[in-house]
Amino acid sequence: GKGGQVSQEKLSLVLRMFDDETQLIERADKKAIALLSIVGVFMVFFLVYYRLIPVNPTSTALIAVYFTCAIFAITSLVMSIRPRIYHGKQKKGVKKEDLPPCDPTFFTEICKFPDVAAYRAALEEVISNEQATYDTYTRQVFQLAQINAVKYRHLRRGTFLTIATVAIELSLVIYLFTNFMGVGLMPPLV
Repeated sequence: GKGGQVSQEKLSLVLRMFDDETQLIERADKKAIALLSIVGVFMVFFLVYYRLIPVNPTSTALIAVYFTCAIFAITSLVMSIRPRIYHGKQKKGVKKEDLPPCDPTFFTEICKFPDVAAYRAALEEVISNEQATYDTYTRQVFQLAQINAVKYRHLRRGTFLTIATVAIELSLVIYLFTNFMGVGLMPPLV
């Protein structure tokens, strides 16, 4: 495109990419919430039979590893839902004046406007220039991709730790029942 003109095809592609990145964020949040629920349910089960676990080196080691995995799983999953994104220093070769002062389409930037009139003026300026609109959404796709990279890194770690937590808890249950069955008793669960 010349003089602020961008082909509809390019703009449509960027908007589709923006939508895809936004959907990835939503999926990551849903997965993290589901995994947090699983950890929570299994921790409630753990509390029910915790008093029945015999104190010995094996059970103590399993419980220590269980709580460590559970705490790190919860932390990773919460970090997946609300990742900490650190904006690096300004890239070399990009002048500060080349960057927009405020992005009127991204929620954190919208809040920086003093009033509705200032926001409306900035939005009109971006919308009236196709190149500026294209640049704005291209930046947002890049920012969302950065957020997704962090979210999915925490989600992968949280998934692994959730599986480890559940596996350790199931190992504790098996250990508990084999220990009680060895002496001919079935433990009461309530």
